[in-house]
Amino acid sequence: MDNFAYLNEISASNRPVKNPAAAPKSLKTATIVKIVAAGAVLFFLLMAVGALVGNLKGKTDSLLKQLYLRTTNMSTIMEDYNRDLKSSDLRSLAASLAGTLTNATNQLAGVMGAEDPEDAAPDAATTEEETAVLNELNTSLTNARLNGILDRAYANLVGLQVSLIMSMISELEARTDDAELLKVLSTYRGNLEVLHQGFEAYDDPGA
Repeated sequence: MDNFAYLNEISASNRPVKNPAAAPKSLKTATIVKIVAAGAVLFFLLMAVGALVGNLKGKTDSLLKQLYLRTTNMSTIMEDYNRDLKSSDLRSLAASLAGTLTNATNQLAGVMGAEDPEDAAPDAATTEEETAVLNELNTSLTNARLNGILDRAYANLVGLQVSLIMSMISELEARTDDAELLKVLSTYRGNLEVLHQGFEAYDDPGA
C-alpha cells in the first residue's frame, strides 16, 4: 500500500458521521473558507503566470534560483503553521512536506555550488516577487488561524503552492540537460506529486 492510499485509509476510518443539523454552520464555515482562500488563490495563479512568462528560455540559472528561494520560503511557512494544525492526517502530510522541502533545499544548493545563501539568491525583481508570494500566503494562513479554519485553508493554499512548485520544476526540467540537476528535480517532483494527492484528498472532518 503506498503512502497516499495509507493516508486515505486512515482518513476514512477516523472520519465522523456528519450531523445534518449542523449543515447551516458547515455552510457558513465553507463560505468563510472560500472568502479567505479565493483572493490568495487568484494571486498565486497570477504570480505563477508572470513567473513563467518572465523566465524566457535559456534562463535556467535564474529559474533554478527562483525554485530554491520558493522552496526555502515554503520551509518557513511549515515552521510557522504546522504545529497549529488540528488534524493528525494533515499534520502528517505537513511533516512529510517539510522534510521534502528541507532535502530539496540541500540538494539544490549542492547542484548550484552555493555554500553561502547569497550565492543562491535570484535577481532583485524575482526576490521581490517571491517575497510577495510568501507574504500573501502568510497573511491568508494567519487570517484562517484567527478564524478557526486553519486546517481547511492550509490544505487548499499549501496544496496550491505544491502544485505551483511542481510547475516550476517541470519548466526547469524542460530547459536543462544537466544530469545531476535532472536527478534532483525528478526526485523532488516525485515526492511533491504524492503529497499533492494527499492535500487534494484531504477532507476536513469539521466541515
